Amino acid sequence: MKRNSARFLPVVALTGLALTPLTPLTPMPLSADVTTAKAARIDLGGKPLLTAPNPTLPREGKPPAILNVSLPNLQLHRTSMTPAKGTILLLPGGGYRTLAVVHEGLSVAELLNRSGFDVAILEYSVGKEDATIRPQALSDALRALDLIHLHGKEFGLSEASFGVMGFSAGGHLATRLIHEKGGDVRFSDIILIYPAYLDASNGLKPEVILPKGISPSTRVFVLIGEKDLPERVASSRSYADSAKAVGLDSEFHLLPGTPHAFGIQPGQQGVVGNWPTLLESFLKKGGNQSGS
Repeated sequence: MKRNSARFLPVVALTGLALTPLTPLTPMPLSADVTTAKAARIDLGGKPLLTAPNPTLPREGKPPAILNVSLPNLQLHRTSMTPAKGTILLLPGGGYRTLAVVHEGLSVAELLNRSGFDVAILEYSVGKEDATIRPQALSDALRALDLIHLHGKEFGLSEASFGVMGFSAGGHLATRLIHEKGGDVRFSDIILIYPAYLDASNGLKPEVILPKGISPSTRVFVLIGEKDLPERVASSRSYADSAKAVGLDSEFHLLPGTPHAFGIQPGQQGVVGNWPTLLESFLKKGGNQSGS
């Protein structure tokens, strides 16, 4: 049975922009489904937005991305499955400098929708000054969490379960969000794909460790490429191990010969092309869980 779709609004408008008048960009190819992606959109106060405030632009040799966030907001992508299995807050990466909203956002939302989950993609603050932008990004994530967790039903999002998923810097932001709110909010799933910035000289940074009081039913999925930075591989494994140490269901996957930032892109093959299957298997094992 299909869920009735609300009136969806455009997420991105990819154009033939050029780096200079004489040097046209060569955007990475996108699937037809992604280039025509539609979503409802709200600001972090819950106000509907009629247009996308943060343009997604082509980049030379890289997937398109948001280069500047003038207004943090949420893209709401609802699954067509009934009943939906829950809602996942999705945090793309980009080193807190950009937002990889296509191959770590729209393509991933498409996968999660097919798996039966509603998805809220957060376009959080990015910039060049880590000392100011990382706290602002965390503030955006906390506001988004409160909005979705407390009022998700008002926006047509499933309350059956609630999870968070982050890529790279978005993975770091996800762990900070869990650290801040994991004792108060029952997270069904924590999904980290090549998370960055988790490591400290003596293990994990205090700001990313799992909090006391986290629900024992929370499940953890961590995946990273073998050719990523050694400290990222080690800290990703440590995070998965720390979850297992406190009794959580935890999976760690290391993709042989794979570097950073692969996301989901057209034409991927081998271990990179297969990683979404690992995630789908993990989500299927979870079944329906309460997101209270």
